[in-house]
Amino acid sequence: MRTKHVFGLFLPALVAASAFGASGCFDEPSWRGAGDNEIVFGISQAKQADGKVVTTVGYEFLDVMDNGWSTYGFTSRDRSCWAERLDGRAGKPRVEGGVAKFQGGLLPPGGIAVVANRPDELTLDAPAWSRGGESLTFEARGFAMPEITPERVVVPSTELTVTAPAADAEVTLDANADLEVSWAPGDASVARETVVGSFVSKGPGGSRGVELRCFFDRRDGKGVFPRQMVQRFAALAGEGEVKGALSFATHRQLTIFADGGWIVYVVATAEQRTQGFALKR
Repeated sequence: MRTKHVFGLFLPALVAASAFGASGCFDEPSWRGAGDNEIVFGISQAKQADGKVVTTVGYEFLDVMDNGWSTYGFTSRDRSCWAERLDGRAGKPRVEGGVAKFQGGLLPPGGIAVVANRPDELTLDAPAWSRGGESLTFEARGFAMPEITPERVVVPSTELTVTAPAADAEVTLDANADLEVSWAPGDASVARETVVGSFVSKGPGGSRGVELRCFFDRRDGKGVFPRQMVQRFAALAGEGEVKGALSFATHRQLTIFADGGWIVYVVATAEQRTQGFALKR
């Protein structure tokens, strides 16, 4: 089955999965309408080398009046994978204005804001939440879309032990073989969440590069990047040497179907690991 999945490169491991039938991705849909304009807002936290946890927020338009989404991906019942050129996205076309806000958890009393037309993302030198299953609230005005009144966003686990691939070496991504990955399933009492693995190539010049990402059910403890999707990633990346970063994150998402033909993805991720990779053809 073919469907849309998105990944925002502007945030570490910011991922949005389509609400349309990808069983590996657990959305909490809020139905307010349906349409063809799509935007993703994200909040992500990551532990730095010194142990400090940093929170980052941002946004990106994915499709504005069918201007975007030049590449499509692949889903199946047990996993969801996607390969795309990141330059094919609508990005951040200028709008008259807008402010979105995440509140709750460990955030300051006033929350943390996402501001329209801002070229960089807002970073807070502190965590936004402490454990999976907690919730934040999200609201937004502007961004050329209907107002989003406060909605509850469940957040993912802050810890994930990735057992394969090894953390201390560059990963070889073989275009002629499946790549198996694994992790500790975690606490069964925590609400269902996804593990997202993402390969992003280094793009030439000002290009944002190419991405291959897969969504997995954390409870499975393992997943596979299918050979067919690795081959598609290699074709999109082009000839010559292909290197970049492989990242893992835990992921939760709210999908809002708003009036006026808008789909609003609100994503919370916790970055778990980032390491280098090289493509083998």
